[in-house]
Amino acid sequence: MSAATTRTARSRWSVVLVVLAVVLALVAVALTITGVAHRRHLSALDQARTQAVAAGRQAIINLDAISAATLDADLKRVQAGSTGKFKQLFTSSEATLRDLYPKQKTTSSGTIRAAAVVSANLDTATLLIASDRSVTDATTTKPALQTSRWIVVMEKHGGHWLMADLEPVP
Repeated sequence: MSAATTRTARSRWSVVLVVLAVVLALVAVALTITGVAHRRHLSALDQARTQAVAAGRQAIINLDAISAATLDADLKRVQAGSTGKFKQLFTSSEATLRDLYPKQKTTSSGTIRAAAVVSANLDTATLLIASDRSVTDATTTKPALQTSRWIVVMEKHGGHWLMADLEPVP
């Protein structure tokens, strides 16, 4: 084997090694970019879940804390935190609430016992929320305790999480 043949074989292997190194570097960069994007998505999803749960807890507290003395503000607060199907149903029942609460002198307050995420993405979350509601009215002196479990659908609109649907858990 001549020196020229040896040099040619070495230069071919050098080219192959350089190409292999470049390909491996590109794969490493692609994997790094993909990994960073995945971590950012998981972080955003975790933040969305946290915000949806906080907003869902507050929405149920708002719904449980409707009283005759503060009825206008209470109803506005519930409406401000709602959208979609729930907002339509709540708005359609508003006249009944405006009639019954003052007549019965109803006062209520609520506490959240537990809240969990059933499913979520960046714009929608389905939650399971358990609450206790304490209610007094003109006929009772001792507050009645009502325990409820809800499936709450939250949607993100304009950067705010709003209650879109509410169903009792049987």
